[in-house]
Amino acid sequence: MERLVKAVYRLKSSREFAHTYRNGKSAACKSLVLVYVRTGSDRLKAGFSVSKKIGKSVVRNKVKRRLREAFSKLIPQLRQDYYYVFIARKGIVEDDYKAIADSVSYLLKKANLFFK
Repeated sequence: MERLVKAVYRLKSSREFAHTYRNGKSAACKSLVLVYVRTGSDRLKAGFSVSKKIGKSVVRNKVKRRLREAFSKLIPQLRQDYYYVFIARKGIVEDDYKAIADSVSYLLKKANLFFK
């Protein structure tokens, strides 16, 4: 059941990613970039992009799992009418879960996407 709930919040289609990249605003830190765009929808969706430059599939999947987990804990506090895309940078490979979670929340605060 837990997995189904998380799947509802996933940005899946290339059209949704393209819309976010084309129309969105961005915020960045050392290991992550956040691209976000307001939508007409009342449900937030998030996507995670980890390039092959980051590492082999095991490393990329580990980074994506950590990003998803860090983001999912913040979902109740976030504005619901946005698409979010997190893009990993090379430095993220050395980061542990705590550092990744801190980066995610820092970017969301920087973009002013938490409820007041």
